[in-house]
Amino acid sequence: MSELTAFAQLLFVAVVGMYFFSRMRGDAANEKSVKEESIRKAEELNALRKIRLNEPITEVARPTSSAQIVGQDNGIKALRAALWGRNPQHVIIYGPPGVGKTAAARVVLEEAKKSPGSPFAEDAVFFEADACTMRCDERGFADPLIGTVHDPIYQGAGACGQAGIPQPKPGAVTKAHGGILFLDEIGELPNEQLNKLLKVLEDRRVMLESSYYSRSNKKIPMYIHDIFKNGLPADFRLIGATTRKPEEIPEAVRSRCVEVFFDPLTRRDIVKIVSDASARGGIALDNGVRELIADYAESGRAAVKILQAAANTAWMEGRMSVSLDDAAWTIKAGRFKKRSEPFLKENERIVDISVFGKNISGGA
Repeated sequence: MSELTAFAQLLFVAVVGMYFFSRMRGDAANEKSVKEESIRKAEELNALRKIRLNEPITEVARPTSSAQIVGQDNGIKALRAALWGRNPQHVIIYGPPGVGKTAAARVVLEEAKKSPGSPFAEDAVFFEADACTMRCDERGFADPLIGTVHDPIYQGAGACGQAGIPQPKPGAVTKAHGGILFLDEIGELPNEQLNKLLKVLEDRRVMLESSYYSRSNKKIPMYIHDIFKNGLPADFRLIGATTRKPEEIPEAVRSRCVEVFFDPLTRRDIVKIVSDASARGGIALDNGVRELIADYAESGRAAVKILQAAANTAWMEGRMSVSLDDAAWTIKAGRFKKRSEPFLKENERIVDISVFGKNISGGA
């Protein structure tokens, strides 16, 4: 009987040993596979990073100083008044698209950092977000604006998930801490998000909740306990940009912000923008091209788009200078419309492109 028992024990040890040996071989094989896959993915990523295209003219022509922002002297002065000094304020910038609202906010922050007594540090961030994409999940699983908690049942594998630990994830308001949160098209923000944002502006922190969190759970790291107790920091200044009218923005937001107004660009402004963009992009222009583009572009963004397309048209034909016909063809192909009269200064003339590119089919 003892021999049978010893044999059974030996067999059990052998089976257990074979199991663990097989498990170790499997783990080793998996580790090798993961390592090989990681190396392959890293090589692919590095190869992608080595591929770089030339910067488009829209990037090259982007203003880097307030002096390069055309036609918005009053708006920039008002923006400086709101952000410079010891007590910067929240701001709403009203204005048509493509007139420099985002660029102005960027450069004024850089200027404000150098202002005596400014609370903005040298490394203060300019965090840009689009209100049209700041949609929170109805079930509360994701909130890119305010922040959210990844609960273990939904967050998948990982050390915290397997241990049943909820993981707080910061949103844009925390990523902008100490700097500027630039919220483009703030008028499109859903009411639910807007109310949460207003609460954060008041408290300057984000409080998160989770049914998986327990103060007595010793498995939860101390920093997560700290977040649930004291919240995530969110002390920033909001700059909301919008193409809407002031009366279309909720009064709760307007009452907390300084309102700054950017003007539509005049024809003369567009001429200057085209001149600056062509100089910075190394594009030669025939006489009259700047004025022609200005007749059909109501924003700086549209003007630079026409310029770039016209330049590409000339380069395709081996010419280094953009002609009137190049600009006229681009305007026709893009179906740009003549500028509205209210946006023109007195005695400024609109050029009729029908006299150019006579061999081009299609109307103006």
